[in-house]
Amino acid sequence: MKTALGGLALCLATASAAAHVPFLKPNQFNVLNPRVQVESAFTEFPFQADFAMDSPNFSITAPDGTQAAIKASAKTRGAVYLEPTLAHDGTYRISTGVRPGPTYKAVETADGKLYFSDDIARKQGAATSLKYFSSADTYLAKGEPAYTPRPSNAGVEIIPLSSPNRLMLGGTLRLRVLRDGKPVPNARMVVVADNEHYVTHRDGDLYDVENVRDSNLRADAAGEIAFRPSQAGLYLLFVTLHEKIDPTLWESHNASLTLEVGLPEAKAAHP
Repeated sequence: MKTALGGLALCLATASAAAHVPFLKPNQFNVLNPRVQVESAFTEFPFQADFAMDSPNFSITAPDGTQAAIKASAKTRGAVYLEPTLAHDGTYRISTGVRPGPTYKAVETADGKLYFSDDIARKQGAATSLKYFSSADTYLAKGEPAYTPRPSNAGVEIIPLSSPNRLMLGGTLRLRVLRDGKPVPNARMVVVADNEHYVTHRDGDLYDVENVRDSNLRADAAGEIAFRPSQAGLYLLFVTLHEKIDPTLWESHNASLTLEVGLPEAKAAHP
């Protein structure tokens, strides 16, 4: 099911045939060599690229806060590839920027829920539409991160409050969900571990607000969320905000953040 609650609703990401999850996936999060590559794509099952996510707004934010555009070094039907240059030590934010997407036909039911894509055929309601916006971020660290949060204050963002490149299993990373620079209280975040669909079958679409996952997280009144990974590896964090603009138009604002969780250093064995 592809549904949204009435009014201003916060809901989960989509893994549907209509509106896929955007992601950025670097080949190195903590950069050890100059062969840095970032994959940009949409997916139903992170991190398996389904089709390419191109954007006119690819950017890199340097450790000093300066922002510059990035051009894709390669494009395929499955993914777009970036090769950012990291000139100095510190943390770099790689972003797609806000990317306008398609507009879907939809229906709004009497109880204020929005249905689109293949669900329209089985639901009765007033005809409306859904405009899709997406963005994806990831962070690279060269040398010591010396991390400073640097929101763009545009669209929906998931902003780490401390270095996202030093997160270890057993640790906690606090994040803040923003909409145009303002905290989003009670925002719902979906947490997807890499290849989790090989461990357990998914029940329903992530996008569906009626689909409850054990990994769901909720922001507090300040828009903050504490993320405590349950395993090492890659994670996709995703927030969707649905807003009813008028009776004929809803907007879906979607943001993702890709993180790497490392293993703590093994303790030396004592004889």
